[in-house]
Amino acid sequence: MITQKIPPILTILALFFSLFINNVSPTRADEASYSSESDEELTQDLDYYEKYEKYLKYEKYKKYKKYKKAKDKYAFESSTERIAAKEAYKLYKETKNSIYYESYKDYKNYKNKYKPLKKYAKYKKYKKYNKSKYSKYGKSKYKNGHKRYENYLKNVRGITGDLGEANLGGGVYGPEITVGLWSYSRDDLRDSPFKIEANKNYYIKNNNGDVIGEIAADTITRVTYDSDGNLKIYNSINDTLSSREVSFEAADGNNSDIIFDAYRPSSSFDQYRGKMKLRYNSDDKVIWVINTLPLEHYVWGMGEITGTGDMDYNRVMTTSFRTYGYWKLKFSTKYSAYGFKVNATPGNQLYYGYDWEKDHGRIKNAAIDTQGKIVMYNGQIAITPYSSWTDGKTRSFEERWGSDDYPWCQSEKDPYGNYNGDYYDNAHKSTDELVAAGNHMVGLSAHGALILADDDFNWDWDRILKYYYDGISIKKVY
Repeated sequence: MITQKIPPILTILALFFSLFINNVSPTRADEASYSSESDEELTQDLDYYEKYEKYLKYEKYKKYKKYKKAKDKYAFESSTERIAAKEAYKLYKETKNSIYYESYKDYKNYKNKYKPLKKYAKYKKYKKYNKSKYSKYGKSKYKNGHKRYENYLKNVRGITGDLGEANLGGGVYGPEITVGLWSYSRDDLRDSPFKIEANKNYYIKNNNGDVIGEIAADTITRVTYDSDGNLKIYNSINDTLSSREVSFEAADGNNSDIIFDAYRPSSSFDQYRGKMKLRYNSDDKVIWVINTLPLEHYVWGMGEITGTGDMDYNRVMTTSFRTYGYWKLKFSTKYSAYGFKVNATPGNQLYYGYDWEKDHGRIKNAAIDTQGKIVMYNGQIAITPYSSWTDGKTRSFEERWGSDDYPWCQSEKDPYGNYNGDYYDNAHKSTDELVAAGNHMVGLSAHGALILADDDFNWDWDRILKYYYDGISIKKVY
């Protein structure tokens, strides 16, 4: 018998929703051996790895420029022109008749100087790496560090193969994600200034990233809106203005164990792990509170489940949450003007920060069990929509929302998603009633996943995901 009741509406809010190291010292450029996760050597090699990746993209864009130059000089205006030149090329080789010579020469240049470079057309996307400063990252120290870190990812953290779109890198806790928590109007911030303190010493930084104060633990800093886009910081330091933004981070450089308390009286959730920032947007005159932290720590604070269900169910949900967060980090530009990638509301996916993390430890445990793993489909990051209930079958993405860009979201039989035991009230609702309650029925049925994870079925978390999503793989990407 299932003992957990799914919250009535997980539903539409979810649409598009430590390790041990061998204790030896590095001996060769291609070895990945570090004395601990926190070693300076590992941190240094991560830096080399990321910089060498920029060099590789710089080199790829150079190849694109070479392709573009050859295209402008040797490509034909149309396929008709190219086909005619190719025929003349053959005729000249056979007859040596000078009438074909110019076309022979044009096609020869096309064949030998342009066609081999066509494969580099796809490297246009690396234009932002067309900066000479990246060329120095091709030196041997960066290359060797890149190799050591690559081997460390493979041999220690189990990250192998082509990561496809999931190539953002990051440390053991993944790349950093920026989360918009809530916003103020200018008058709101004047009437009720932002208050923040931390469990250890923290820096205050201005809009240029300059440190304007080192503040002792448990000391409150206040921020209010001044004028002309300026934020005034005070209480812990002398009144200081910063244009558009002010940020807070650990003074010792370790933001993984700093907890900021943002004193939000109207909410149960005001403590957050990682870095904090206030950022003013001049277009709509609002000030956003932004939390920046590694993706894995973001998953620890997911608010979409309580974690009281079977652990395989929790692993399913943390993996889905992580996958959507990774997709947003990789592709989303919706909130770029505000300075973050994802917001903490049902418009994206619920994130409650450290308050939720410390009170719902089973979520964190499930995240640790699946650390760095996301759902993928043929190299794509496969966002995993889900809702609470179905009427006995799921719907394909195309059937519900008209797009065929999500081939892993197909219709599946789902007797588990409308289980008709006495405990579940929704089991007796009609399809229209379920849809009206917010159940889009695309992708995973949270209710079905809960039942399949329970002792009656005892399915593993990855089997559940692969049942509801066609052709997917579970890939460890950090």
